[in-house]
Amino acid sequence: SADARGPHLRGRLRRAPSASTVQGTPPVLFFGDLFKAGVATVGLNPSDREYLTPSGSMLSGSLQRFATMPSLGAADRSALSEEQCSEAVEWMRNYYEPEKPVYSWFNSLARVLEGFGVSFKARSAAHLDLIQESTRPVWSDLEAVERNRLLEQDLPFLGWQIRAFPLRAVICNGKTVGEHVRRQLAAEVEDQGAVARIKWWIGSADIEGRRVGFAGWNIPLARPTGLGRGGEVELGKLLAERLGRLAAVRS
Repeated sequence: SADARGPHLRGRLRRAPSASTVQGTPPVLFFGDLFKAGVATVGLNPSDREYLTPSGSMLSGSLQRFATMPSLGAADRSALSEEQCSEAVEWMRNYYEPEKPVYSWFNSLARVLEGFGVSFKARSAAHLDLIQESTRPVWSDLEAVERNRLLEQDLPFLGWQIRAFPLRAVICNGKTVGEHVRRQLAAEVEDQGAVARIKWWIGSADIEGRRVGFAGWNIPLARPTGLGRGGEVELGKLLAERLGRLAAVRS
């Protein structure tokens, strides 16, 4: 139940920030309504642009995407009250609501989901990350030691989320994400292929007594993939069809 999940979510919100965490921010546990979603996409970690302007000041007013320590009125994470934790979670659940300043990074993933038959805005899909911390410098510029520390610290929480919430499919954006998610959830690759520069794969795993489909591809969609907008929708259709075929074979 949601009640049983609450303490785990609050515990993660209150965990001390990492050395590279954007100052004054809670972790982003998820984007969109994970409580209702049947499908989750997974990326590396939340962009610093979720909290900061290009010049590095904190987003505020109509540009603000998530609760911050200042907006919550909390001195630091360890001081977060139950009510402040609930407010932070509501910001996350409502990330894709109409009129919200959703980061353009999500456009390509949203098109894949459209082909898959779900959407962030309809709350039938949500987004997760390997790392829940928004970092500065960004992930690719972090020292290897810090990246490894963050992975060690945050991957178990991602694994818990996929087990604890009623997901039927998990879609991994990029090679690194796919490798870590498959390892964390013991998912086996059962089919693969290629379209444009994308090498896709699908598989499945038994998670808490239910069969969950896993899918992904090699190149993060923010990079040149050769797909184009229509190709991203088609990729979603392809993955949904292959996962459906896989489920039919198993049943």
